[in-house]
Amino acid sequence: MTPATSAALACSIVLIAWAAAMRILSGTWLQPTAFFALWWCFAGIAPLLFAPEDPVGANAMAWLIVASIAVSIGALIGNWGFKTRRIAEPPQSTDRELTVFGIVCFASVVLGLASSVTFVSASGIPLSDVFDVEKLVVVSNQLYIARYAETGAAPPPALSQALLPFVYLAPAVGGVLFVLRREWKWKILGLFSFLPAVAVTILQTTKAAMLFGMILWLSSYFAARLRQGKLGVFTRAHLLVALGVGAVITIFFFGVGLARLATTDVRLSNVVFAKMVNAAFGHMAVLSRWLSDYWAQPFSPTLGKVTFSGPLEMLGFGKRIPGLFENLMDLVVAGETSNIYTAFRPLIQDFTMPGALAILAIVGMVGGAGFRMVAAGKLSALPLLIIAYVTIFWTPITWFWIYNSLTATVVAIGLIMMFIRIWRGTRPLRTA
Repeated sequence: MTPATSAALACSIVLIAWAAAMRILSGTWLQPTAFFALWWCFAGIAPLLFAPEDPVGANAMAWLIVASIAVSIGALIGNWGFKTRRIAEPPQSTDRELTVFGIVCFASVVLGLASSVTFVSASGIPLSDVFDVEKLVVVSNQLYIARYAETGAAPPPALSQALLPFVYLAPAVGGVLFVLRREWKWKILGLFSFLPAVAVTILQTTKAAMLFGMILWLSSYFAARLRQGKLGVFTRAHLLVALGVGAVITIFFFGVGLARLATTDVRLSNVVFAKMVNAAFGHMAVLSRWLSDYWAQPFSPTLGKVTFSGPLEMLGFGKRIPGLFENLMDLVVAGETSNIYTAFRPLIQDFTMPGALAILAIVGMVGGAGFRMVAAGKLSALPLLIIAYVTIFWTPITWFWIYNSLTATVVAIGLIMMFIRIWRGTRPLRTA
């Protein structure tokens, strides 16, 4: 471990203390004032322990502490303080709620899978190759290279892109359905909501699709549990499932790494493992070095060019490159490089550090308001809490809202909640 990393690890004590204090004062990790700090206790400290060869300066850890404070302040404003008035008797889900979530989840799984089928058909790949492992890894490698090719790469099929939001809407609704429905057939459907994202990951070897599905599912799952008065995060069931699922996902991503190399030869496991370590833990070293370089650069905020790159591209005012940033940072692990700068670079580069902190405070405020209303039994406020959760979950990678398909997914969740509210009407709820 380098001296710089040791200093960052020492500073992490403050981050842990802040997270613990917010948890004690708010009473649950699900409150965004504690959730952001908790998440970065994992995302910020794990790289220091599992990838100590790549130096991480105290500047990165100091930024995480300040960012956590900003989110906490915003969440306190949105929640009207630390304490939350929770509903005395959580209402049972209505038949209309259950019907809508069930239909939307099933339809999204079908349409999400149709996105991959359309993609394969338009790529001129026989569907039979998808069910042959040897041929599939070659196909996946070809599609992976084509996706990042600078020239000559055909754009994705229009229908496949149009159906892409359903790939992510399925797990976003699946998490809610899993909580609301008690029957096993519906819980299985809630778990099968991952299938479209898994298909995209296998075919295009893009791990982001699976990760997006996971954070959308978890965000809606925890938000729906809160509406039922369930505040536990580190329960025995959750920990056991996390260990099992974590092992399965690690093996799955290992297979995806082999597919990117167009091989099934496990003798290349060292190469794949190094790339996985880089992808999982390289962000802190990259952020630290970029923050150091940022201070040496002339003051020139880009005013939304990166943060809104997705909408700007859709409107024809720019082109978003894969990975967002062309300049790569060298990492020690196996000589790998990375351009995972976390969500903080887009915010700081576009709006400066004070502006970035203000935006993080707004995220906390939205989450705090959503937490307060969902805890009071208002299902219609679920999108607000989901917005905060997905934004926080994705901060170790980049800014969540640069992806148009994901923005469309969250908008769709809001429309679903609005439809349910109009259909079932309103009813008074007792709070404690």
